Amino acid sequence: MKKSFCFRGSAAKRIGRTPMADWCVFCDIARRAPASTAVLLYSDDKVVAFQDINPSAFRHYLVIPIEHIPTVKNLQRTNEDHQLVSHMVKVGKDLLSRDAPKSEEHRFGFHQPPFNSIDHLHLHCLALPFIPSWRQVKYTPLGPLGGFIDAEKVLEKIKPETEVYS
Repeated sequence: MKKSFCFRGSAAKRIGRTPMADWCVFCDIARRAPASTAVLLYSDDKVVAFQDINPSAFRHYLVIPIEHIPTVKNLQRTNEDHQLVSHMVKVGKDLLSRDAPKSEEHRFGFHQPPFNSIDHLHLHCLALPFIPSWRQVKYTPLGPLGGFIDAEKVLEKIKPETEVYS
């Protein structure tokens, strides 16, 4: 059976974070497990990046944290989470600048539950055009239903509140 989702146990058990999960295909990629065939385009101590196995655009990369964070719903208003997502976006921008310098439009964002296919946080980094063009539907915000959320909106939501001193 092909392992393709990060589901194990109830949703309540998945809320917490773990350094890596034994049952997660993206954790396998992050730890470079022997069964993983993904070619890493970038790696450091926080994230790895690789090409999406079913690309929807001229260039379509995924940037994932090494730490197992299930979805954008698990991100919090902390400096740590804000810096992580900022770093993920920077890595994605650097890769697309390198690999698709003539692409005039890029899109960076996350699918929100229940529209995410894998329960391991992953940033979609897209150098447009969409191929085929109908795939753009997967990367459209759906308002209160969720859908795709732009990375900049995620950063706004998780920006830590600063204390005001008088």
